[in-house]
Amino acid sequence: MSTTINFRNRFPALDGLRGTAILAVFFYHYAGGLTAHATSVPLRALGVVFGLGWTGVDLFFVLSGFLITGILYDTRNDPRYYRSFYCRRALRIFPVYYFLIFVLVACTNLVGAHWKPAHLFFVVYLGYPAALIWPSLPYFSPVVQITHLWSLSLEEQFYMMWPWAVKRMWNSNAILQGCLVGGVIALALRLCISLTGLSPTWSYTFLLCRMDQLCLGAAIAVAVRGTLKVRAYHWAPSMLIVAVGVVAAICAIRHTTDHSDPVIATIGYSAIAVAYGSVLVLCLKTGSLIQQLFSVGVLRVFGKYSYGLYLYHFPLAVALSPMKNSIVAWSHSFAIGSTLYIMVCLSANLVVAAISFHCLESPITNLKKRFSYRTEKEPDSALACA
Repeated sequence: MSTTINFRNRFPALDGLRGTAILAVFFYHYAGGLTAHATSVPLRALGVVFGLGWTGVDLFFVLSGFLITGILYDTRNDPRYYRSFYCRRALRIFPVYYFLIFVLVACTNLVGAHWKPAHLFFVVYLGYPAALIWPSLPYFSPVVQITHLWSLSLEEQFYMMWPWAVKRMWNSNAILQGCLVGGVIALALRLCISLTGLSPTWSYTFLLCRMDQLCLGAAIAVAVRGTLKVRAYHWAPSMLIVAVGVVAAICAIRHTTDHSDPVIATIGYSAIAVAYGSVLVLCLKTGSLIQQLFSVGVLRVFGKYSYGLYLYHFPLAVALSPMKNSIVAWSHSFAIGSTLYIMVCLSANLVVAAISFHCLESPITNLKKRFSYRTEKEPDSALACA
């Protein structure tokens, strides 16, 4: 087994991880409630699995921290370090995001939207924490919500500040120490929020409360580029088993998978981050079973279109949800009808995301070559979304 990693190559398993993350989020929003009235044990078990689908965003955060920090660390001595990074990120992130905002504004009368000046915070990726101060902001329409944009706000805020932090810390030891501090601060803030009775939404959607996921991914990016790589490979399986066990125990004891539960929203988030970080490390280990599993073509397809899938899946639910009862009634079976409905929704979302990718995202992303780095090539596997 080779321990050498060429970070200029694409990592198929990381595309599969991204696909897994978006599928988890999709099933959480589209299928999480379908098993609530189920009487069979298998459907109830699926309900528990779907109920943890919100952790797909945590996986996105770990991936983001890993990939973005890798880019920054490899190009930190580039004379066009800031210019290249910010221009390339803008070309990848902005077009589809602002296209969605344009569509929502254009459909104001159709969806009965009521816009306020504070909604302008979403235009500059400050919708969160603005929505934490004014909780009604995401509910601008009786039929459409934009609560899912919280993760994109956090991602963009991370992109804005992290290049400066990496440049200032410079060496690997300083970055690892900074990541440790960031993780401790995040957990401490969540504990304070839980103990003071503040809304758990702060723990879930405030950047400083989710820095442990991002910092863990960042720490892994630095570790596998140095002497800690072998140790990371060695400890990853054990850490994965322990972290999964902790999460399972918390959910069993608390009788819930809700991310607003005070225990899940404190140590639970950290355990989930460790679990996904361990999976990420194993995806980098050549020949590992985890690497082979997440390199499956189907997962990579969803990973390819994950950004569009994430952005569009919430608004599309408005158009697709009315057919649920009709399909269940037609099939004369709750299980069969629910499965058909989910497959129809997944197919529709994939088609829309693919059209967006090939007609909007790719042509604009091709402009990134005008902002290439002089000293290092940016890895092709850079994560595009939340």
